[in-house]
Amino acid sequence: MTEVVRPQTIPEHGSPIAQGDESGQEPQHIDKAALAGWLRIISGLILRHTRNDSASAELSLTQISVLGRLDRGGPMSSADLARIEQLRPQTIRNVVDGLRDRGLVVGTRDTVDARRIQLALTEEGRGWVRGLRTTATDTFLTRALAEQLAPSEMVTLAAALELLERVAFAPSTHRGTPPG
Repeated sequence: MTEVVRPQTIPEHGSPIAQGDESGQEPQHIDKAALAGWLRIISGLILRHTRNDSASAELSLTQISVLGRLDRGGPMSSADLARIEQLRPQTIRNVVDGLRDRGLVVGTRDTVDARRIQLALTEEGRGWVRGLRTTATDTFLTRALAEQLAPSEMVTLAAALELLERVAFAPSTHRGTPPG
């Protein structure tokens, strides 16, 4: 495994977290704006690296987001998806049509309101979301994880991803508006 030099702080800004004392107490101060900026930079770098992966290039970021939303939230209507993803109904229809054409999503009539179609992942769609596709073994991220992280670091990353998933799927009624 190649040794990687990792910055311990955000360059020129210091750590966004003021360390607590050695007794294991919570940190005294967390600079949320600096932490968000750091996350934005790292997310952007990962996104740029993965954009050219054959597994990722098959679907748009919006399609990937919709698959994740259906995996996490279960079946929902295209109107609900449009609202949650903050997309126009026409846009979500095109996104869903593309996913349906690939066999990743299926629509069924709502049992309560037959006018509504509930969208759900197919088994292939669920497999795509969970990385079970055969091409997913040769992606940038798979290789980088294997080459750069020790098994214990992968466990730490998995715990951090659970937190990031909560952030990513949080209701976003004020997107683009800084917290007040």
